Amino acid sequence: MVLLPPHAAVSSGLTASRGPFFSRASLACAALLLMLASALSGCATPPMGSATAGNTAALDTRSAAGQLDTFIRMRADSTGKTVFANWWVTVFAVVPGERPREIMKLDGFNAGRFHKTAEGGWEFISREVAYYKDPRSGEILKEWQNPFTNERNTVLQVANDPVNQRYAAPKQGEAGRFPLMVSGDDVFLRLDIPLAYPNPLLPAEFPAESSGPTYLASEHFTFFAKTADLNDPRRTSVPTTYAWARTGPWLPWMKMGQRPGYLIYSGHGRKYASFDELPADVKAYTLANFPLYASAPAAFVTPNETSWTYYKKQAKKP
Repeated sequence: MVLLPPHAAVSSGLTASRGPFFSRASLACAALLLMLASALSGCATPPMGSATAGNTAALDTRSAAGQLDTFIRMRADSTGKTVFANWWVTVFAVVPGERPREIMKLDGFNAGRFHKTAEGGWEFISREVAYYKDPRSGEILKEWQNPFTNERNTVLQVANDPVNQRYAAPKQGEAGRFPLMVSGDDVFLRLDIPLAYPNPLLPAEFPAESSGPTYLASEHFTFFAKTADLNDPRRTSVPTTYAWARTGPWLPWMKMGQRPGYLIYSGHGRKYASFDELPADVKAYTLANFPLYASAPAAFVTPNETSWTYYKKQAKKP
């Protein structure tokens, strides 16, 4: 998600780690860059995660420690197992004075896992890919006919590695970081992440690709899980789905510079226990073109990658 993502490393748990997915940017999902099918929640054996000595508390949405535990189990797995969070996204172009126009789809996923540090905090270690698609045929695009410039642009797919986040150990009496809401059978977590930081692609060096000296965007996540699942101490990972929205500048490969307008991303996704469960077309394209992304990274490293830093690296290749 993200685009999560993100989506700088996250220290508070509410700041995006990357452009596209707070997982994205991105967020990361944030991120926070997303989750298991709710249909699995009726299985007799928990579909993701199992009982561990460190996961004995029922759902706690008030304390900082309880909120962090809830977030970890919604987002991934508190045992450190790798999970996969995918997204199905529609991308709209907004030009001043015109009706927003659907221009493409964006399907992808994040492969990530949590690691508990010696200090009692957590690291989320992940990478993500996403593929731009024709909005009608669903074909993954190699080129895009730009309706605004009438140029044919070469598409650069999303390949962000790493997309990492840090969550400090909660302190005694600390206010919670995650605005969880419980309503009967359902638990909601909404994260709104405004972004503003120096653009990696400065106008002087990248006049066709840069939207200006400051990168401006926002990422918006809502996670959904079941109260009963989170109340079950056996579940180190719970079935979770999510919605993701994003506003951001024209993509660098569109080569629209500082032309007035922006993009809106509207999507949703879910969490999977394994790479094999991902949608077939995304899985096949990944194995053929980005096989490294079939697993999470081995270690936490910085800095994070975004679509803008990735474009810069590709542009500088001989």
